Formats: sequence, structure tokens, C-alpha cells
Amino acid sequence: MIVVNWNTHDYLALCLASIVSDRGVVLTGDSSAAVQPGEIRAEVIVVDNASDDGSAAMVAANFPQVHLLVNGRNLGFAAANNQAIAQARGRVLFLLNPDAYLRPGALQSLVNFLDMNPQAAAVGPNVLNPDGSWQAAVFRFPSLWDLACEAVFLSVLLPHSRLFARKEIGGFQRNHVREVDWIQGCALAIRREVWDAVGPFDEGYWMYVEELDWCRRASQQGYRLYFTPAAQVVHYGKRATAKARSSVLPLGFRSHFRYFRKFDGPAIELAVRAITLLQMGLRAGASVAMILRGKDRDRWRENLRAYTAVMREALAFRG
Repeated sequence: MIVVNWNTHDYLALCLASIVSDRGVVLTGDSSAAVQPGEIRAEVIVVDNASDDGSAAMVAANFPQVHLLVNGRNLGFAAANNQAIAQARGRVLFLLNPDAYLRPGALQSLVNFLDMNPQAAAVGPNVLNPDGSWQAAVFRFPSLWDLACEAVFLSVLLPHSRLFARKEIGGFQRNHVREVDWIQGCALAIRREVWDAVGPFDEGYWMYVEELDWCRRASQQGYRLYFTPAAQVVHYGKRATAKARSSVLPLGFRSHFRYFRKFDGPAIELAVRAITLLQMGLRAGASVAMILRGKDRDRWRENLRAYTAVMREALAFRG
């Protein structure tokens, strides 16, 4: 199990506590515990990406069963996961965000799914919001149509539409197993031999899109990915980056543009940048309106800075 952390001290503690307290999981760091029938042995590796909130010290003090790697600088999600996976010894790699925690039995359910479905290269769980509602975490590969629907809010207004919310698998009932195109890296279980065949995360992405890129490469090699409702993970979502949205969001879109250039070519990338300008322009306008109305001005000013920064990134096209 791999957890890459950056300044999510309290959420990371909750995440690790959910692993340690799971009665069906025996950690490799607990050498005194024997594995009983129905249990699984798991190795937990936490990579701390130069946090300044005491996260690393908390892990070292409170979770001695965990293997802790501390980086002197923030390497980003892709490089830090690659760093940990290079040391991992398990036959299943489970990537888990630090602002997520396991419902009891989730890890066993994911491992059991892979054991019972040899055609599955990777599997994602049912990801929930803290209030128990479903969170989008499995998708179809994005198309220009999907991006346009997001830009003009159609996928938000019609989340169950198979036409306007195609990327989010609109109308998909999350109570049965389904094959999917890609799985969000907040909770993703991958067979080790598949990881080795497909290769590591592309470290050209510093933040976001890494798992989309990896799943696209896996698909190109004929591997199949699945969703299972049997495993449940609660994900708070974007807690580490919320306060720095104006600096983080442009980096995410830089990765977004790089992905389309890599797989679909510069012409499609240019179209994606044009759609992004529309999308961010609409959101910037809404932010200005909220600021003028005096509604939570600090939040909307930060949003406006983020959206305008993305627009500058979208204009930086190099053919």
C-alpha cells in the first residue's frame, strides 16, 4: 500500500488509522502478528513530500508499523509513487490518497477481486464523499465532446445523462461490477506484474493526470480495468491543495494539455486549450459576479486567480 503525503497531517493520521485498525489486515511491520485464514498481509509505505506540518514526525511516532520515506523536496505525485513502488514487495499495489480512508474490509475486497478475476489488471473501489454520497472516481477516456460538456456545465447539470456526462459514465448504477477506462489514483489497486509491464508513472506530470496516462498505456497494451462496489473508500478530496488553488490548478491543466499532446497530437491539444479558455472564462465571470455580490469574497478571489492563471497557461501553446 502506497500513500504519498504533502501537508495533510490530520487526514493522513485518519488514513493510517483506518489501515491499522482493519482486523482483516496484518501489517508487515508487525512481525509478531501471524496471518489467519481470511486475513491478508500488507506492507504500508508512506512517502512524505517535504511537508512542513509535522506529518512525517507524526507517522514515525504513531505508526511504527509503517515504512516512512521522507523527501527533502516535493517530488510530485508521480515521482513519489514510483519511488515507493520501486521498494514495494507486494503482488498487488494499492495507491491511496492521504485524505482518504478505508471502510472495513476494503483492502481484502480489492485483493479478492483481482484473485477471482484474472482478466482484471487493476480495480478501483466505490469511492464515497464523507457524507456517504458517491464520488466520481472511475471514468471513460475523455474526448473533446466531454470537455465541451464540462466547459458549459452540461455534465454538472445533467450528471445522469449518458450523452452529456459520458466521461463520468452518466447513469451508471454503482451497485455492480463494471469495466471502465481509467481509475482515479485516490484509490487504485494494480497487479504488480501489470505495473511492471506497463511501466511507472510518467514523471513529466508533476501533478494530476498520472493515473489517466498510466491507464491509457495499459489499455493500449490490452489490459482491462474494473470498478467493484464491494470495496468502499471515503475520500475528502483536494484537501492538500485547496489553499493554494491559484498555483496548483494551472499545474493540473499543464498536465492536462501534455496528456492530449502525448496521445492525440498537437491539433487536439490546441482544441483542448480553446475549450479550456471557454471553460475558465465562464468560471472567471461567475467569480467576479460573486465578488461583487460580497459572497465569500476571499474564496472567490482565490478562484478568480486560479481561473485566470489557467487561462494564461492555455494561451501558452507551442505548436
